Amino acid sequence: MKQGKSYFTVILWILLAAIAAYFGYHVISSLYAPLMTATVTPYEAGAGYYASGFVVREEELLYSQYGTTVLSCAEGAHVAANDTVATGYRSEDARLRQTRMDELSGQIEQLQYAWSAVSSVYDQAALDADIADALAQLSRYLALRDMNSVSDLSPELKGLILRRTGSGADSGTLQSRINALQAELDTLEAQSAGDTSAISAGRAGTFSAAVDGYEAVLTPERLMDMTVAEFEAVQPDEADAHAIGRLITSTTWYYACVVPASELSDVEEGDRATLTFARDYYQPVTMRVERLGGNEAGSRLLVLSSDRALQNVTLLRQQSAEIVFTSYAGLRVPKSAVRVENGQTGVYILEGTLAKWKPITILHDTGESYVVTLDTSSTNNLWPGDELIINAKNLYDGKVVN
Repeated sequence: MKQGKSYFTVILWILLAAIAAYFGYHVISSLYAPLMTATVTPYEAGAGYYASGFVVREEELLYSQYGTTVLSCAEGAHVAANDTVATGYRSEDARLRQTRMDELSGQIEQLQYAWSAVSSVYDQAALDADIADALAQLSRYLALRDMNSVSDLSPELKGLILRRTGSGADSGTLQSRINALQAELDTLEAQSAGDTSAISAGRAGTFSAAVDGYEAVLTPERLMDMTVAEFEAVQPDEADAHAIGRLITSTTWYYACVVPASELSDVEEGDRATLTFARDYYQPVTMRVERLGGNEAGSRLLVLSSDRALQNVTLLRQQSAEIVFTSYAGLRVPKSAVRVENGQTGVYILEGTLAKWKPITILHDTGESYVVTLDTSSTNNLWPGDELIINAKNLYDGKVVN
């Protein structure tokens, strides 16, 4: 029996020692743990909904009946009525002829530039500086692989070099060369009259080379009376083989999607929302709630409109996007810094070596932190730049902390 009691006593003392070590470790850790702080920063967060929908514009298709069509208008470019957006060729020979005509026009322009130069010491020095600047720019564009800028700069650089190498002695030779090239150009222009034609915009608008079959299916007018069921059943028309692009004829564009009615309980027509696309264009766009469709089995058709950033969304059609109806702006406070004392929510900040209590008003829960009110009416409130105390225990206002 005595031996059994001694074993029990040893086990009991071991257990007591382990408990004492556990609590001792935590006491010492709390006394000597490094003080953790976080800086208060301005912050904005929103409560929104992630939807899938369509970008809708007022559009009309542009057509070409030619065998080969070459676009001459950039995506998202604004065009006036009767501006050329493409050139149509009845054959490949006609297209190659146009390429040669473009080359001739460029050569004639450069030679005329060189012929008009007056060779002088001052001119040569100025041209040397211009050529050096152009070469430096060309080097930068090549390093950035910006081939569009390289293409734009090359004719200018060629002209500068021709002008620099020209002189009064060979001005006659230059003029003869210009005359010969101009004669060739005139001949080619006469030949192209019957098989080459400019394709023009019938009215002013914004050009897009994309054609997807939704141009006549999804229109702003249809969105104004479309039901949820009709919207979800939308299918594109079969693509027209002769369509070469579309002309967006209004600066106002729309985003339409189906949203649960519960997400729109506090939303009214005329309200503002911030939309951010999931891909292709990432800048937030402020939009107006143009229409709220009726409640259909718990869902509503939401139509947003904007007259900004049209040139950036000409290629967008079916897109997912985050729609934020309510935004909260204030200060970001980690949840680990927030305390409730005497029924008041607040934080402790570090002022020198002292802990100072500051009350806060929580606006929004982001998950790991809160957005709290920024109230600049008093220095006793929380301000950007304040150092929040995160992990210290047994704090009180005015306590000295290390």
